[in-house]
Amino acid sequence: MTDRAATDTPPAPSEAETDRTALAHLRKAEHQIVWLRWIGIVGWALILWRGDAMADAGRAWAVYAGGLAYTAFAHWRVAGDRPILSSARITTVGDPLLVTLMCIFTGGLSSVFFPFYYFTLLAAVFRFGVRETLGLLVLTAALTVLLYVAAPGPAPTPADLLIVLFYLGFSAALGIMLARWAQENIDLAESRARALGIARDRAKGLARRLIQAEEEERRRAAADIHDRMSGHLFALRQGADRVRDGGLSAAVAALSSDVRTLMNEMHPTVLDDLGFSVAVEEYVAAQREHAPFSISLDLDPALRNWHCRSDAMLFRILQEALLNVRKHAGAKNVSISFRRDGPGAARLEIADDGAGFDPQSPAPGHFGVLTMRERAGALGGSLEVLSRPGQGARLVVCVPGGEKT
Repeated sequence: MTDRAATDTPPAPSEAETDRTALAHLRKAEHQIVWLRWIGIVGWALILWRGDAMADAGRAWAVYAGGLAYTAFAHWRVAGDRPILSSARITTVGDPLLVTLMCIFTGGLSSVFFPFYYFTLLAAVFRFGVRETLGLLVLTAALTVLLYVAAPGPAPTPADLLIVLFYLGFSAALGIMLARWAQENIDLAESRARALGIARDRAKGLARRLIQAEEEERRRAAADIHDRMSGHLFALRQGADRVRDGGLSAAVAALSSDVRTLMNEMHPTVLDDLGFSVAVEEYVAAQREHAPFSISLDLDPALRNWHCRSDAMLFRILQEALLNVRKHAGAKNVSISFRRDGPGAARLEIADDGAGFDPQSPAPGHFGVLTMRERAGALGGSLEVLSRPGQGARLVVCVPGGEKT
């Protein structure tokens, strides 16, 4: 027996899917960081142009030129088809090295560019993970000590070094904490999305079974009416003929016609015997006799023998669509077409020149479009309604072919 709890648990993504998702997120992050890097380069130029806190302007501009080339190189790698993981690793190491060169000639530990160390740590957390961030923290701390020792200008105190090292460690810890919170929220959202997907699939399965049950009940009721009424109607006709009562004969004929119409409305027997196209032809022929609009019919000859499990659903949608046109559209002309829509699929279109409506805001209490869309979706198809007030309406149903005979 299947474990219900196991079947209710959303399936976990495979390792390959997880890797692809991680690389996609990394590529998106790298594209965003590229533009942040360009913004930093522009800010760097403005600071150098002002000449604030520069120990050696010539060397500072030389380093800037190198930083500009590095930024262009990083952009080239990310924008092209180069492996995104290697590109990210290059820039993860390159960014703090560039910041170090910037700080050496603009004030050392007190440089206005020193906070970029914090940004590189935060970016590493969200691009990679804890282990890579700790490695980058070690590298950044070593570069900070190098600045403390080698940067020209007033020498900072050991207390200054300890403070900036503390801030670096705090930035890394804060980034790791935020990244974990974000990942937990992402995992929760993905789990809920998978659960919603399962619920949607189950709802579609339930709707499919309900539709099939409804059609089976219609088929059974139509057959029951036929079996019970045909004998009685035949006897009435024979009796009317014997007594030669014209009025009674006409009433019996009308009753027989009404019974046939009722059975065809419930479930046309020709739908099972000869398929959808023939059933549509007979149904449209009957509608033309009393419909307040003209009906044109275009059936693809290649679909003459179309016969699949979605026939009943298509027929119900056609019935519902013509009923809606009759009740609400005030149309003069209706066109119906049934044609191929790619290999093993078909496309049913019903268009009218009536009043039209806004598909996004149906009138209160009007559920025809919703019912048709649920029928189409439950059986693996799709329904699109194209309409505007005063410009008629066009309904397009696409269904997979299923089994044909």
